[in-house]
Amino acid sequence: MNSSIKKTDHLSTDHLLGDLKVHTIRSTGVTFVAQGFKFVIQLTSIAVLARLLSPSDFGLVAMVTILTGLLSKFMDGGLSMATIQRPDVTQGQISNLFWINVALGLLLTILTIACAPALALVYDEPRLTWIGVVLSMSFLIGGLAVQHTALLKRQMQFKVLARIDVISMTCGVLAGIVSAWGGLGYWSLVILTLSTTASQVILVWLASDWCPGAPLRGTGVRPMLRFGISLTGANFVGYLASNLTPFVVGLVGGAQQLGLYNRANTLTAIPSTQILPPVMNVAQPALCRVAGDPERFRRAALSLIRKVSLLTMFITVSMVVLADWIVDIFLGPGWDAAVPMFRLLAVFSLVEPVATITSILLIAAGKANALLKWKLMTLGIIAVSVAIGSIWGSMGIIAAYSLSGLLIRLPFFLVYASRHIPVSRTDFLNVFLPFLALALFLLLALIGLRSSLEIVNATTGIVIFLPVALVFYLLAGLTIKDVRIEIMDIYQTTLVTIKGRKG
Repeated sequence: MNSSIKKTDHLSTDHLLGDLKVHTIRSTGVTFVAQGFKFVIQLTSIAVLARLLSPSDFGLVAMVTILTGLLSKFMDGGLSMATIQRPDVTQGQISNLFWINVALGLLLTILTIACAPALALVYDEPRLTWIGVVLSMSFLIGGLAVQHTALLKRQMQFKVLARIDVISMTCGVLAGIVSAWGGLGYWSLVILTLSTTASQVILVWLASDWCPGAPLRGTGVRPMLRFGISLTGANFVGYLASNLTPFVVGLVGGAQQLGLYNRANTLTAIPSTQILPPVMNVAQPALCRVAGDPERFRRAALSLIRKVSLLTMFITVSMVVLADWIVDIFLGPGWDAAVPMFRLLAVFSLVEPVATITSILLIAAGKANALLKWKLMTLGIIAVSVAIGSIWGSMGIIAAYSLSGLLIRLPFFLVYASRHIPVSRTDFLNVFLPFLALALFLLLALIGLRSSLEIVNATTGIVIFLPVALVFYLLAGLTIKDVRIEIMDIYQTTLVTIKGRKG
């Protein structure tokens, strides 16, 4: 047998199938612990940098990251998920994918440098050219670790990945804060990004036991490339859809309005960025392993959606009601104009986690092409919504984006997804109704409680309201059967995770 197509032990996942649930539970626990550390680091960076930098500093870098974020969807090429999703992979296949990712990183670096002057011209802001040139290096660096990270995820080595994430994020934030303190302004945000990426690449290579070989023919990599192309297309279109809003806000309102939007969006996205990565990282390989069993896949999918909904509903309602206090605590004086933006984007935070989980289900089922088609439809809906909203300026744009997500895009996506995965429309409806009722109860309770109390200090208000809200939410949830089952399952999962860590 050709050595290039011989499967090696460290590429196999057979050892995971015997006790996949235990692996999943422990991996989820470890990843959530890491997310807790990352949450603290991110909040610290937001609070410190918001006091060292101006809204226009964030707006300038946000103008460039719209471009770099868009191009970043091509760096992976969907090939990391192709590595994770495929039942069997070989040394030759992964080596070929590694070199493709490296080539994509180099190409995107060159493309970003070429596009930077045009971006500066569009926004009439000359400083964007050099910001784009320097940020382009993140593609060149990041392409070196795509397949190493994918293999660690495939093997469910999430304890290792969690450490890497925390350490690299800490290095980046420290570099950014020191730079901002030293008076480098918007360049400190560029330094933060590059330091985080470089640290992560170095640590992933040190942690991985895999080294790429030379590119070879006849490795059977074409099906993986086809899957990757469809997934890349879906990610690319999805990024266009989600970043159309900040792009238009920047055009209509300038750097000041975009800076306010950027900070409000970053704050409202924190719960999703803390909850979704550990869920996605663990759920993707776990769901891929059971994709061939429709009933097992369905049960796993519904349980995952219920747990995410339980957390999402509480977070969304709390952010809507306590928006002014949250902005005051984390952004400080001078950011009051971000409060209404924050409140509208908090409404959308209900949509993002559920839509992301549904996308994961389509990918795990091998339906990347179906996901691409939906992303194209989503882009059209957002384009029309934002165009209408722009009549009323920046706030109209944000309102149109958020409300269309809640009332149009999410419901239609669930109906569309039910045609491609073994989860029916009735299943989705039965999952969400109890949690929507619970969220409505919490919203009314918090509004009533806040109107009856006079609290001036934001920190005091948060300290009082959040524990009370959580108690209300859990007690009300225990009265609903489906919600009670998920609360108890999370409790038991936590116990298993703690015992596993002690063991």
